[in-house]
Amino acid sequence: MQSSRWMGKRSPGPKKKAQISRSKIKVMLIVFFDWKGNVHHEFVPRGQMVNKQLYQKVLAHLRDAVLRKRPE
Repeated sequence: MQSSRWMGKRSPGPKKKAQISRSKIKVMLIVFFDWKGNVHHEFVPRGQMVNKQLYQKVLAHLRDAVLRKRPE
């Protein structure tokens, strides 16, 4: 019904309307930042849930990134 409109007898036919489709690809990103900017970011593997084990690994990577990027 949204695409319906009144048209005269001599009006050209309706134009094709593009369909909007949602992307089926979803990506989860974990980001840590401070006042200077991004400290560490990590993509969660597809199909992986963020559980205790994954978060512990991410925090270990964060610790290394902080020591490397913000040694002070």
